[in-house]
Amino acid sequence: MINHLGLIGYGPMSKNISINLIRKKIKISIFNKEKIFFKKKINIILTNCLIFFLKSFFKIKILLILIKTGKPVKIILIRLKNKLKNNDIVIDFGNSFYKNTFLNKKIIKKNINFISSGISGGYEGALNGLCIMIDCKIKIFYKIFFLLKILSNFYKKKYSFCLTKGIGSSHYLKMIHNGIEYGILQLISEIYFLIKIFFNKNRILNILLYWNKQTINSYLLELLYNILIKKKKYICDVIDQKGTGKWMCLSSIKNYININCIFEALIIRIITKNKFYRNLIKINNFFFFIGNNFFFLEKIKKIFLFCNILCYIQGFNQLIIFSKKYDWKFDFKNILKTFLKNCIIRSNLIFFLINFKKNFFFVNKFFFLFKKYYFYLKEIIIFSLNKNINLFLINSSYNFLLIIITKNYNFKIIQFQRNKFGDHNLKYI
Repeated sequence: MINHLGLIGYGPMSKNISINLIRKKIKISIFNKEKIFFKKKINIILTNCLIFFLKSFFKIKILLILIKTGKPVKIILIRLKNKLKNNDIVIDFGNSFYKNTFLNKKIIKKNINFISSGISGGYEGALNGLCIMIDCKIKIFYKIFFLLKILSNFYKKKYSFCLTKGIGSSHYLKMIHNGIEYGILQLISEIYFLIKIFFNKNRILNILLYWNKQTINSYLLELLYNILIKKKKYICDVIDQKGTGKWMCLSSIKNYININCIFEALIIRIITKNKFYRNLIKINNFFFFIGNNFFFLEKIKKIFLFCNILCYIQGFNQLIIFSKKYDWKFDFKNILKTFLKNCIIRSNLIFFLINFKKNFFFVNKFFFLFKKYYFYLKEIIIFSLNKNINLFLINSSYNFLLIIITKNYNFKIIQFQRNKFGDHNLKYI
């Protein structure tokens, strides 16, 4: 077993991964452009000289790239190209765009193993155990199996990693993961705003505790509880993004795939950037509700359950379409089981999706919820319109359902109009 690893880059993720490896008595070498100084003496090799970094290895080199995606990854691969030996392994642990991964593979020599890998779990996961999505050949997989076990070991020797087949497939899977995360975060913010109308902070905390013991339990819901329990901090109301959600939406548009839930979450992030226009006119909303708060809360809970599942379904259906396009091999059941463990989007709702067949929309639970909760969605939306509450994702989910179940949306009129000002080949039934 190789017990010496190399880390390229020393950001927050790399720092926590190195602590995790040191704990498990793995020798590490770190290459970073800028000099780093430690308060305590640690038994690691730390340098800003690439040649010295590579000479610190005696056997096969296993290098983990943990730097900013895009040009920095290409530059480091070009620098490594002629300095690595046969059978050395380079793993891109960043959120690289999957098409860039195709090009990065061509930069490295054929006899050097370049692997793409998506990781989830955040800084806490890097320290205590990551969720790892990795694509490589089975022979290489066995060589780095010990590494995957070390980095993904999070609780009572449980591991959280899955193997995909096809160059860039794991980075695409991570992109889908992040897109679903966009949707769920937006949904939670909308649900929280609705609950906030009826209950005070202490009551909301009790509600979240109760929900996290039920089927709608999720890591992101636990995260909301942990944020609320701390002292109030005033931060700027602008949502940043690193680009994975945008990439997912663009790839869905180019391939005519509907992911309206994730698209709405991205639109909200774009709107928050236009702070000047949002502050031009401000109207204070005074909320007043007469009715049974308990029954309304139950409806909100059911809507959260349904829209949450819809985010997963739309994300994974896009993954199915792209797996056929690029001939990627995914074990969806294994991916879902991996996401149930140490992953940002882990949730008990994933159990409903494990026994899918060809298309995630065919999951029995989805149809059951679809018939049962349709009117609850309508009721909440009417309430939000009366009270001037923005529910982008919930509204979009309802509109999507209306198109599926009703025939009053006349698509034919648009096509007829298009044909009037240009020959667009009308298709007759």
